[in-house]
Amino acid sequence: MTFWRTIKMHFATLQVMLTGALLTASFTSSAMVSESNSATLIPYETRYEVLRGGSNYGEAVRSLSLTDGVYKLYTETEISLLFLSDRRRFWSEFVLEEGRIQTQTFAYKRSGTGRDKGFSGIFDWQQKQLINRNTTQPVAVNIVQYSMDEAANVEQLRLDVQNQAQTDFVYNVIDEKGQADELRFQRVGEEVLTLPYGEITAVKVERVRENSRRETDYWFAPELGYVLVKMAQREDGDEVATLQLSHIQQ
Repeated sequence: MTFWRTIKMHFATLQVMLTGALLTASFTSSAMVSESNSATLIPYETRYEVLRGGSNYGEAVRSLSLTDGVYKLYTETEISLLFLSDRRRFWSEFVLEEGRIQTQTFAYKRSGTGRDKGFSGIFDWQQKQLINRNTTQPVAVNIVQYSMDEAANVEQLRLDVQNQAQTDFVYNVIDEKGQADELRFQRVGEEVLTLPYGEITAVKVERVRENSRRETDYWFAPELGYVLVKMAQREDGDEVATLQLSHIQQ
Protein backbone atom coordinates (compact mmCIF):
# COMPACT_ATOMS: atom_id res chain seq x y z
CA MET A 1 0.00 0.00 0.00
CA THR A 2 1.39 3.40 -1.00
CA PHE A 3 1.98 6.20 1.51
CA TRP A 4 -0.74 8.43 0.01
CA ARG A 5 -3.29 5.64 -0.07
CA THR A 6 -2.56 4.94 3.60
CA ILE A 7 -3.06 8.63 4.42
CA LYS A 8 -6.36 8.74 2.53
CA MET A 9 -7.66 5.59 4.28
CA HIS A 10 -6.65 7.03 7.65
CA PHE A 11 -8.47 10.28 6.82
CA ALA A 12 -11.57 8.39 5.64
CA THR A 13 -11.93 6.65 9.01
CA LEU A 14 -11.80 10.05 10.74
CA GLN A 15 -14.49 11.36 8.37
CA VAL A 16 -16.84 8.46 9.17
CA MET A 17 -16.29 8.92 12.89
CA LEU A 18 -17.05 12.65 12.79
CA THR A 19 -20.44 12.19 11.12
CA GLY A 20 -21.83 10.51 14.22
CA ALA A 21 -19.62 12.08 16.84
CA LEU A 22 -21.63 15.15 17.62
CA LEU A 23 -24.65 14.03 16.23
CA THR A 24 -32.39 8.19 20.11
CA ALA A 25 -36.90 7.54 21.82
CA SER A 26 -38.71 4.85 23.76
CA PHE A 27 -38.93 4.10 27.48
CA THR A 28 -39.71 0.98 29.45
CA SER A 29 -41.84 2.44 32.24
CA SER A 30 -43.92 5.50 33.13
CA ALA A 31 -41.63 6.12 36.12
CA MET A 32 -38.73 6.67 33.74
CA VAL A 33 -40.77 9.15 31.71
CA SER A 34 -41.76 11.18 34.75
CA GLU A 35 -38.17 11.39 36.01
CA SER A 36 -36.98 12.43 32.55
CA ASN A 37 -39.62 15.18 32.52
CA SER A 38 -38.04 16.73 35.61
CA ALA A 39 -34.56 16.85 34.02
CA THR A 40 -33.35 20.01 32.32
CA LEU A 41 -31.24 21.07 29.35
CA ILE A 42 -28.88 23.86 30.38
CA PRO A 43 -27.64 25.96 27.42
CA TYR A 44 -23.89 25.94 26.79
CA GLU A 45 -21.03 26.54 24.38
CA THR A 46 -18.28 23.92 24.19
CA ARG A 47 -15.05 23.26 22.31
CA TYR A 48 -13.31 19.91 21.85
CA GLU A 49 -9.97 18.69 20.60
CA VAL A 50 -10.05 15.88 18.02
CA LEU A 51 -7.25 13.45 18.87
CA ARG A 52 -5.81 10.20 17.64
CA GLY A 53 -2.80 8.54 19.22
CA GLY A 54 -2.15 11.71 21.20
CA SER A 55 -1.93 13.87 18.05
CA ASN A 56 -4.34 16.72 17.35
CA TYR A 57 -6.22 16.43 14.05
CA GLY A 58 -8.71 19.26 14.46
CA GLU A 59 -11.43 20.66 16.69
CA ALA A 60 -15.16 20.52 17.28
CA VAL A 61 -17.66 22.98 18.70
CA ARG A 62 -21.13 22.46 20.08
CA SER A 63 -23.59 25.08 21.34
CA LEU A 64 -27.14 25.01 22.68
CA SER A 65 -29.29 28.12 23.27
CA LEU A 66 -32.90 28.60 24.39
CA THR A 67 -35.23 31.40 23.23
CA ASP A 68 -38.99 31.48 23.89
CA GLY A 69 -39.15 27.74 24.47
CA VAL A 70 -37.21 26.82 21.31
CA TYR A 71 -33.76 25.24 21.60
CA LYS A 72 -31.19 25.96 18.90
CA LEU A 73 -28.33 23.48 18.54
CA TYR A 74 -25.23 23.96 16.41
CA THR A 75 -22.37 21.51 16.01
CA GLU A 76 -19.26 21.66 13.87
CA THR A 77 -16.27 19.40 13.41
CA GLU A 78 -13.23 20.25 11.32
CA ILE A 79 -10.23 18.02 10.71
CA SER A 80 -7.19 18.21 8.48
CA LEU A 81 -4.44 15.79 7.56
CA LEU A 82 -1.72 17.03 5.22
CA PHE A 83 -3.61 18.16 2.07
CA LEU A 84 -6.96 16.65 3.14
CA SER A 85 -9.71 18.52 4.96
CA ASP A 86 -13.20 17.80 6.21
CA ARG A 87 -15.78 20.15 7.76
CA ARG A 88 -19.20 19.01 9.00
CA ARG A 89 -21.92 21.25 10.40
CA PHE A 90 -25.33 20.49 11.90
CA TRP A 91 -28.14 22.87 12.81
CA SER A 92 -31.20 21.82 14.76
CA GLU A 93 -34.18 23.62 16.28
CA PHE A 94 -36.40 21.69 18.65
CA VAL A 95 -38.83 21.92 21.55
CA LEU A 96 -39.37 19.70 24.56
CA GLU A 97 -42.75 17.99 24.91
CA GLU A 98 -43.08 16.11 28.21
CA GLY A 99 -39.37 15.45 28.32
CA ARG A 100 -39.14 14.38 24.68
CA ILE A 101 -37.40 16.30 21.91
CA GLN A 102 -39.52 17.30 18.93
CA THR A 103 -37.42 18.63 16.09
CA GLN A 104 -38.78 21.61 14.15
CA THR A 105 -36.04 22.08 11.55
CA PHE A 106 -32.56 20.67 10.95
CA ALA A 107 -29.77 20.87 8.40
CA TYR A 108 -26.48 19.12 7.65
CA LYS A 109 -23.60 20.29 5.45
CA ARG A 110 -20.33 18.57 4.65
CA SER A 111 -17.50 20.33 2.76
CA GLY A 112 -13.80 19.84 2.14
CA THR A 113 -11.85 17.23 0.21
CA GLY A 114 -14.19 15.25 -2.04
CA ARG A 115 -17.83 15.85 -2.88
CA ASP A 116 -19.88 18.25 -0.76
CA LYS A 117 -23.01 16.79 0.83
CA GLY A 118 -26.02 18.13 2.66
CA PHE A 119 -29.65 17.79 3.66
CA SER A 120 -32.15 20.21 5.16
CA GLY A 121 -35.53 19.24 6.55
CA ILE A 122 -38.64 20.71 8.15
CA PHE A 123 -40.77 18.70 10.56
CA ASP A 124 -44.32 19.78 9.62
CA TRP A 125 -46.20 18.71 12.74
CA GLN A 126 -49.58 19.87 11.44
CA GLN A 127 -49.34 17.64 8.39
CA LYS A 128 -47.13 15.11 10.22
CA GLN A 129 -44.58 15.14 7.42
CA LEU A 130 -40.87 15.64 6.99
CA ILE A 131 -40.30 18.13 4.17
CA ASN A 132 -37.08 18.25 2.17
CA ARG A 133 -36.28 21.98 2.06
CA ASN A 134 -34.36 21.70 -1.21
CA THR A 135 -37.12 19.94 -3.15
CA THR A 136 -40.09 21.11 -0.97
CA GLN A 137 -41.31 17.51 -1.24
CA PRO A 138 -42.30 15.25 1.69
CA VAL A 139 -39.92 12.44 2.70
CA ALA A 140 -41.37 8.96 3.21
CA VAL A 141 -40.84 8.67 6.98
CA ASN A 142 -43.23 8.66 9.95
CA ILE A 143 -42.24 11.68 12.08
CA VAL A 144 -44.64 10.66 14.84
CA GLN A 145 -42.36 7.66 15.39
CA TYR A 146 -39.11 9.33 14.24
CA SER A 147 -39.58 12.66 15.99
CA MET A 148 -36.04 14.02 16.29
CA ASP A 149 -32.93 14.50 14.19
CA GLU A 150 -29.71 12.65 14.99
CA ALA A 151 -27.73 15.69 16.18
CA ALA A 152 -30.46 16.65 18.68
CA ASN A 153 -30.57 13.05 19.87
CA VAL A 154 -27.38 13.61 21.89
CA GLU A 155 -29.37 16.18 23.89
CA GLN A 156 -32.16 13.63 24.47
CA LEU A 157 -29.57 11.15 25.69
CA ARG A 158 -28.13 13.88 27.91
CA LEU A 159 -31.61 14.34 29.42
CA ASP A 160 -32.26 10.65 29.93
CA VAL A 161 -28.88 9.91 31.51
CA GLN A 162 -29.96 12.18 34.38
CA ASN A 163 -32.43 9.45 35.37
CA GLN A 164 -30.15 7.26 37.50
CA ALA A 165 -32.54 4.29 37.31
CA GLN A 166 -32.40 4.03 33.52
CA THR A 167 -29.65 1.92 31.98
CA ASP A 168 -30.86 1.23 28.44
CA PHE A 169 -31.88 3.82 25.86
CA VAL A 170 -33.57 3.27 22.48
CA TYR A 171 -34.28 6.12 20.06
CA ASN A 172 -35.90 6.53 16.66
CA VAL A 173 -34.22 9.37 14.74
CA ILE A 174 -33.84 10.99 11.34
CA ASP A 175 -30.20 10.84 10.23
CA GLU A 176 -28.12 13.40 8.31
CA LYS A 177 -29.49 12.02 5.00
CA GLY A 178 -33.13 12.43 6.02
CA GLN A 179 -33.57 8.69 6.57
CA ALA A 180 -35.09 6.85 9.54
CA ASP A 181 -32.71 5.09 11.92
CA GLU A 182 -32.73 3.44 15.34
CA LEU A 183 -30.01 4.12 17.93
CA ARG A 184 -29.35 2.11 21.09
CA PHE A 185 -27.22 3.01 24.10
CA GLN A 186 -26.35 1.51 27.47
CA ARG A 187 -25.14 3.16 30.67
CA VAL A 188 -21.79 1.73 31.77
CA GLY A 189 -20.98 3.66 34.98
CA GLU A 190 -18.96 6.63 36.21
CA GLU A 191 -15.33 7.43 35.45
CA VAL A 192 -12.89 10.18 36.42
CA LEU A 193 -11.48 11.74 33.24
CA THR A 194 -8.40 13.86 32.68
CA LEU A 195 -9.23 16.17 29.78
CA PRO A 196 -7.73 19.36 28.32
CA TYR A 197 -10.52 21.05 30.31
CA GLY A 198 -9.29 19.41 33.53
CA GLU A 199 -10.21 16.47 35.74
CA ILE A 200 -13.91 15.68 35.93
CA THR A 201 -16.26 12.81 36.85
CA ALA A 202 -18.54 11.69 34.03
CA VAL A 203 -21.19 9.09 33.27
CA LYS A 204 -20.08 6.71 30.52
CA VAL A 205 -22.60 5.52 27.92
CA GLU A 206 -21.77 3.12 25.10
CA ARG A 207 -23.45 2.84 21.71
CA VAL A 208 -24.93 -0.63 21.22
CA ARG A 209 -24.44 -2.08 17.74
CA GLU A 210 -25.00 -5.59 16.44
CA ASN A 211 -22.50 -7.22 14.10
CA SER A 212 -20.31 -4.14 13.89
CA ARG A 213 -16.56 -3.71 14.32
CA ARG A 214 -17.10 -0.13 15.45
CA GLU A 215 -17.42 0.90 19.10
CA THR A 216 -18.47 4.36 20.28
CA ASP A 217 -18.53 5.67 23.87
CA TYR A 218 -19.89 8.95 25.27
CA TRP A 219 -19.21 10.65 28.60
CA PHE A 220 -21.58 13.18 30.23
CA ALA A 221 -20.51 15.29 33.23
CA PRO A 222 -23.14 15.80 36.00
CA GLU A 223 -21.34 18.84 37.44
CA LEU A 224 -21.62 20.57 34.04
CA GLY A 225 -25.32 19.85 33.57
CA TYR A 226 -24.57 16.50 31.90
CA VAL A 227 -22.90 18.18 28.93
CA LEU A 228 -21.00 15.84 26.60
CA VAL A 229 -17.32 16.03 27.63
CA LYS A 230 -15.76 13.14 25.72
CA MET A 231 -16.51 10.83 22.82
CA ALA A 232 -14.30 7.98 21.63
CA GLN A 233 -14.55 5.64 18.68
CA ARG A 234 -12.67 2.43 18.01
CA GLU A 235 -12.69 -0.05 15.16
CA ASP A 236 -11.49 -3.61 15.70
CA GLY A 237 -10.24 -2.42 19.09
CA ASP A 238 -8.02 0.33 17.63
CA GLU A 239 -8.63 4.01 18.27
CA VAL A 240 -10.19 5.89 15.35
CA ALA A 241 -10.50 9.26 17.06
CA THR A 242 -11.36 10.84 20.40
CA LEU A 243 -13.08 14.15 21.17
CA GLN A 244 -12.12 15.73 24.49
CA LEU A 245 -13.60 18.85 26.06
CA SER A 246 -11.22 21.80 26.15
CA HIS A 247 -13.54 24.71 26.99
CA ILE A 248 -17.12 25.32 28.18
CA GLN A 249 -19.25 28.38 28.83
CA GLN A 250 -22.66 28.09 30.49
